[in-house]
Amino acid sequence: FPDDGGGGASSSSSASSSRAKIYENVDAAIEARLDTARRMPGDQYLSAEAARDMVLRATVPATPTTDPSSSSPTDPSFDPSTPVAFRHDPRLQWPSLQYYTREQVESFYRRVAHPVCLLTAEDGWPVDARAEEAAREVLRPDCAERLKGSHHFHADPDTVGEVVERVRKFLGEWGL
Repeated sequence: FPDDGGGGASSSSSASSSRAKIYENVDAAIEARLDTARRMPGDQYLSAEAARDMVLRATVPATPTTDPSSSSPTDPSFDPSTPVAFRHDPRLQWPSLQYYTREQVESFYRRVAHPVCLLTAEDGWPVDARAEEAAREVLRPDCAERLKGSHHFHADPDTVGEVVERVRKFLGEWGL
């Protein structure tokens, strides 16, 4: 996989069985995650706190460790200067082999037979008005609200409370 030239990352074929990008340390991986959010379409953003939580959950040491107690960046004894790699399969970032037409997506939506809560973020992934209206028409959500936040508004400390409150309210209304 090519090196993106930033964030202290380098490509390494020695990282476990995948060819995952190796980040110099946890902070370099966090900066790369923040940079990815900045490069996404629209006005998306990600707080440093949310990026840190995501990186700590999604990375592993890039080199084997002899101390099993420090094998995870979430472990308090983990040395943050240790090189890390994201544990997801890099192939997930490859272009999809299958794309759906608008009609196929709407067909999937029509098959939903349960209560729907549709929460979107003000600065989330940009969706054209026609697609959003079609989704609302077909899904007929029992709850549809646009909340403050970006694509990861469910993970950002500044906006997660409102998301949780809306989901709890929705579940309570349906006795779930």
